[in-house]
Amino acid sequence: MIQHSRPTIRKNDLESALKVMISDNLATGDVIYEFERAFALSFDKSFSAVFVTTGTHALELILRHLNIESGDEVIMSSFLNVSPLQVVTSLGAKPVLVDINEDSYQICMDSVINAITDKTKAIIVSHMFGNAALIDELSDIKVPIIEDASHVLGAKYRDKPLGSFGDYAYFSFSATKMITSGGAGGMILTRKKGIDSIRDIRHYDKKDNFIRRFNYYPTDLQASIGMEELKNLSRMISVRHDIASFYDSAILESTLSKPATHDGEESSYYRYVCSTNGDMNIHDTISMFERQDIQVKRPIYKPLHQYLELPKEDFINTENAYLKSVSIPIYPTLQKPEAELISKLIRRVR
Repeated sequence: MIQHSRPTIRKNDLESALKVMISDNLATGDVIYEFERAFALSFDKSFSAVFVTTGTHALELILRHLNIESGDEVIMSSFLNVSPLQVVTSLGAKPVLVDINEDSYQICMDSVINAITDKTKAIIVSHMFGNAALIDELSDIKVPIIEDASHVLGAKYRDKPLGSFGDYAYFSFSATKMITSGGAGGMILTRKKGIDSIRDIRHYDKKDNFIRRFNYYPTDLQASIGMEELKNLSRMISVRHDIASFYDSAILESTLSKPATHDGEESSYYRYVCSTNGDMNIHDTISMFERQDIQVKRPIYKPLHQYLELPKEDFINTENAYLKSVSIPIYPTLQKPEAELISKLIRRVR
């Protein structure tokens, strides 16, 4: 079976983890701080980073730092996984969902601007599938901008790394992401002052005062793996680009099409998403790959507006993308014969 996603674990990752394990210092925090510094410096020396247990917890800590509470509104795309929706609703805030652009599958900035009210306290801009949302169009907005950069670690837009445009950014290191820190983890990135208050509430123990804090503190073991993977990120993205080029040639001989990208984008190719436009619908396409033991999936499980039972006609582009788009395996450990078989099947989509 060719899996839809597969983590990339190298010998160096294992050696780094083993070094921490035999040191008897799994939770000192020394390697965590080293990982945070290395991660922040990969963007710019003006950034600070906070390593936490998951990407979901990273977003939660950002929203708590912004004092998001009941009655506040947080704008986000409907074409997302459910994690941001869970976080916003758990804080008692109101998620304000907007549609995506028809051509790019990225959050529609005109819809974002139109959705802003006096109650809007944050905007989550998710860069989907390795490509850039047009976040620079929000540069004059006075509402805090949070970049969901979980799909775009290592990607750029107009020569700037994605994750460096907003007031805050967060990254997921779950098992299928660009780096995994051992299968779980998340990072907060910002230039803003006051990040020590986020660092303070990620862990509850050994504090002089009593306020609400959490057990979102990762281990040195996770940090050691994440740091090694970060060193290898450019090479892994290069491999993803090579596979994508292979698929691009095959798509020209099929009825599939890729979402549009924008000038100045340098994709991470976290996902290879395309749309069915011919006689074969999404179910036919997925079934054809399954018969060859290849996992092809929808790029998201379910649009967020469907969970909230909002009118489908308010999310026409999201609905269309959900009904027509498929995600094809692309990851550094995909072997050349596997990519050749996938390309052969891409050409059969009619």
